[in-house]
Amino acid sequence: ALGVGAGNTPVYIESTADIEMAVVDILTSKTFDNGTICASEQTVIVDEAIYDDVLDRFRHYGAHICNDEEVHLLGTKTLHRGFMKPSMIGKPPAYIAEKCGINIAEGTKLFLAPLKGIGDGHPLSGEKLFPVLGLYRARDAQEAINIALDINYYGGTGHTASIFSRNEDVIREYSDKINAGRIIVNSPSSIGALGGVYNDLEPTFSFGCGTGGGNITMDNINVQHYLNIKKVARRTTASMWFRAPNEIYFNQNSVEFLRTIQSQTTIVITTPVNEKLGHVEMVERQLTHVPVIEHFTNVSPEPPYSQVQAGVELCKRYNPDTIIAVGGGSVLDIAKAIRFFYEHPEVDFNDLKVNFLDPRKRIIQYPEEKSRIKLIAVPTTSGTGSEVTPFAVITDDETHQKISMADYNLAPDIAIVDPNFTMTVPPAVTVDTGLDTLTHALESMVSSLANDYTDGLALSSIMSVFKHLETCYREPSNVESRQRMHNASCMAGMAFANAFLGVNHALAHAVGATFGVAHGRANAIFLPYVIRYNSEIPTKFTPNPNVKTYKADKKYAYIAEMIHLNENGTVPEKVQSLIDAIRGLMQRCDVPLTFRDYGIAEQEFKEKLPLMVNLAMIDPSGRSNPRMPMITEISDLLMEAYYGQKVSQ
Repeated sequence: ALGVGAGNTPVYIESTADIEMAVVDILTSKTFDNGTICASEQTVIVDEAIYDDVLDRFRHYGAHICNDEEVHLLGTKTLHRGFMKPSMIGKPPAYIAEKCGINIAEGTKLFLAPLKGIGDGHPLSGEKLFPVLGLYRARDAQEAINIALDINYYGGTGHTASIFSRNEDVIREYSDKINAGRIIVNSPSSIGALGGVYNDLEPTFSFGCGTGGGNITMDNINVQHYLNIKKVARRTTASMWFRAPNEIYFNQNSVEFLRTIQSQTTIVITTPVNEKLGHVEMVERQLTHVPVIEHFTNVSPEPPYSQVQAGVELCKRYNPDTIIAVGGGSVLDIAKAIRFFYEHPEVDFNDLKVNFLDPRKRIIQYPEEKSRIKLIAVPTTSGTGSEVTPFAVITDDETHQKISMADYNLAPDIAIVDPNFTMTVPPAVTVDTGLDTLTHALESMVSSLANDYTDGLALSSIMSVFKHLETCYREPSNVESRQRMHNASCMAGMAFANAFLGVNHALAHAVGATFGVAHGRANAIFLPYVIRYNSEIPTKFTPNPNVKTYKADKKYAYIAEMIHLNENGTVPEKVQSLIDAIRGLMQRCDVPLTFRDYGIAEQEFKEKLPLMVNLAMIDPSGRSNPRMPMITEISDLLMEAYYGQKVSQ
């Protein structure tokens, strides 16, 4: 047979291991699908020197340590004559506890069952495709490896084994002695064995187990399956990137840069409102040297694909070499889409609806050739950051679903961040877009893809929002504050263009699509609840090879320190001070704190709750959230933001 053999994965936490990473990785792996994957950890072997510390971290993150009676109950209630009961496979801890008559705390992630032997008299030493882990204490590496070997040969030869250690000699000996096709080093065994995420193993859903498991190969199943080949997979750090427009011109009167562009035919994409406010005239005063200037003003909020097609037809008629987008996020987004579909008529809009993990990992690939048309973005609000992002949100005309286009070739070539274009923005819009900027910066800062480059931009943006947003609201003609907020929006845009966003935006998109709440306002209402949510110990961790420990709460605390909030407090106190500061800013700017205060009827909100939960769960924004959101948690966050509960810790 090609695969699969029985799995009984031992995981050894050696004394030199990074304990925090080991515990989080094991929990991430074993709770990924409640242990159903046959490569998930089955038994943990811990060196005596770190045994108590390891158990302490497991308890901290929600593991239940069983006593002897509970071990016996688990062994007799979840297995029968050495075989797993089908009714227990993949079930959550609460279900197993109820069936076994065991009392556990709410939110328990898995059971740790200390065992005194291996074999038929100790049923939990075999394969368990549910969130139960056997537990052994070892005096030293030699005893640990012997225990792992006994477990390995008690129903798991050829499959998978795992080790957490910094000692290369121990890793090598463990890898040499264990009869397994995959030795997962310093990574979650289930996701690590599947390949392609934490290491360079061939991605698979079928594990070859070699002759030990009655298979013809030990490989992750592919075309080369005629040899028994052992692979030692080490955790690899994924390469990161930072991309931004070629040129950014900022501060007052930076629009004058347009005097230097070389163009024969320019299309200005805007709205009638921006024409009325004089924004188009401000641009065209700099374009007296351009022979042909045409206008496309058929842009509505959240523009549909039919408007994109109309813009493409205009481009076909005039063949522009330059497009200048003058407006808010909708204008900038449609300009990106018009340029893209004009230059690539072969691309089917329906293909772009396929979800993606990030712009570099997708089924549908965007054309790689660089654009021939120069796209210049002139934002007239301080919020979306679209002038520097590779994203465009276009609405499907038939389903009204928002489709997120994402590719770095979509990003504008030049951004002009001139505060003169924001001086007439109404106070309410100023606040909504400013709080959108704050959300972009906060979410990119705690994103699972955050990095040193994006953190610096995000932090600077956050500091500017707290210092200047209220002034812009109360003194609309204050050029200094308008300029700082415009720059903050652009910096936050560059941050989330590379680190992406989180569950806050997924929730805001859901409520916005359902009730028409302004995007920035919806984001602001969710912020306190999402910060609290991300600061808790996650129910499930988001797998990421670059993240060794969960640190969203610490990053929120660092932000609080940088804006001089409760600098001497504990991490939870600093997080709470950040929440309080955001709520205070919202109140001073007359922003409602809940959706009930916003005016949404309670009964209608409850009736539409399942729809909003579904919209939020499928939204791509949530995939880089530091905490993997569960369906029930999304529902809870929606209701908390409606009633205004659970803000104080």
